[in-house]
Amino acid sequence: MKRSLAVLVCAVALVASACGAKGDDNGAAQASSTTAAGGSGSSGTSSAKFGDLDSPCGKGDAKVKAGEGPSTPGQIAVGIANDRSSTIRPGLNKELWDASNAFIKWCNDQGGISGLKIQPVDLDGQLLQVQAAMTKACTSVFAMVGGAFVQDDQEFSGQDGSDFHKCDLIDIPAFAVSVKKSESNGQVQPIPNPAYKKSTGWIQDFKKLYPEESKKNVVVYGELPSLKVVKEQYDAGVQAVGGIEQLPAISYPVAGLTDWGPTADRVISSGATSLYYVGEPSNLANLMAALSQKNWKGKVLNETNIYDDQVFAKGNDAVEGILVRLPYPPFEEASDNPAVQQYLDNLKAYDSSAKAAGLGIQSTSAWLLFASAVKKCAAENGGTVDRTCVLKTAKTFTGWTAGGLHAPNDPGGKEPTQCSLLIEAKGGEWVRKYPKVGGTDDDQDGYHCPEDSSADVTADLGQGAVDPSRPV
Repeated sequence: MKRSLAVLVCAVALVASACGAKGDDNGAAQASSTTAAGGSGSSGTSSAKFGDLDSPCGKGDAKVKAGEGPSTPGQIAVGIANDRSSTIRPGLNKELWDASNAFIKWCNDQGGISGLKIQPVDLDGQLLQVQAAMTKACTSVFAMVGGAFVQDDQEFSGQDGSDFHKCDLIDIPAFAVSVKKSESNGQVQPIPNPAYKKSTGWIQDFKKLYPEESKKNVVVYGELPSLKVVKEQYDAGVQAVGGIEQLPAISYPVAGLTDWGPTADRVISSGATSLYYVGEPSNLANLMAALSQKNWKGKVLNETNIYDDQVFAKGNDAVEGILVRLPYPPFEEASDNPAVQQYLDNLKAYDSSAKAAGLGIQSTSAWLLFASAVKKCAAENGGTVDRTCVLKTAKTFTGWTAGGLHAPNDPGGKEPTQCSLLIEAKGGEWVRKYPKVGGTDDDQDGYHCPEDSSADVTADLGQGAVDPSRPV
């Protein structure tokens, strides 16, 4: 199955969240669930559940509070941030658009959210036109959900009519890229990505699996501020784990680089026995091909966005054995994970050409969180849904897995995940490396969740865009 995670700086869209107790899974969502009847076969897997989460969608007579977006009876307008029409990177973040529309079809076939049919609004920032997309959002939507801009710092223009805060918007994004966005208020991330905390469990796992290769590690990262943030976070994680010599980092231009030989030479001359890569899957393929030609035998550890068949573009042998950390089950295990299979089925029913991707899982999680919060607000406020209630309610969910789509998270928290797994490239395919399902280190649902596995990031990464006048 082909999958293409959003490229360019979306390595920063790293899943980071708090690992909750299994018994707390999905918290308030279970208490406010519905048993709506399923839809027709054409809607994919419309049913009373999404994975093990009772569907938040169904019939009702809820309404949107006056003055908070369009007030068409029986509808709720929601914006989907994306950059898929970018001429620089065509299709950028298309996975978010596809996943969002697949969820909307599934939900609307059940009657909407408490009777509110979701009306998708395309907020295509085209990478360089985010302010124009925000101008549209300011007048056209109740909320932004399930999407993200690569340049999400530009949501805060400071101008009336296009600034996220000045327009009193709320957002439950698939991910946040910049520190300005990830540390802002007015938004809740279903899979939190705090700037100043970094999970370390997967680094501990890497060190345990490869005690010799991990001893000398070098970071190779693209020359973008957002990718440097990931590098700084990783540095903090490595320092907290200890026992790994962190060699001077190596950077490369994210565009226009055609000869990867010199970068490979720098890796080899550094004496590194392992490499941590931050950037696009296609560029990793180029780097690994160059390293393979020069007979470098080190181990490579990668972020979630590298789970992409683009890495095999230069040949399977070049990337044999590279590792990727995941906070969700790989698609290859979908038959054993109902929520992941349901995401794939819904996506196929929406558009057979739609791309399945990790970012799509994050988008679907955001939609399930939004719908669960809207439903609960409608039930508790006489059928009226308002932005502040939705945001406050979304923050109360604990142990959030979106029905089993991913590892447990606390959307209202500021902690990265302590749960993850590692997959490995073998023979042009992806296979689980660690932990073994049901094995000693399988702490829950196929994830390893070591306690106290997060590090403080002390580097100055900047601050979030915070409006102190907002209640959430």
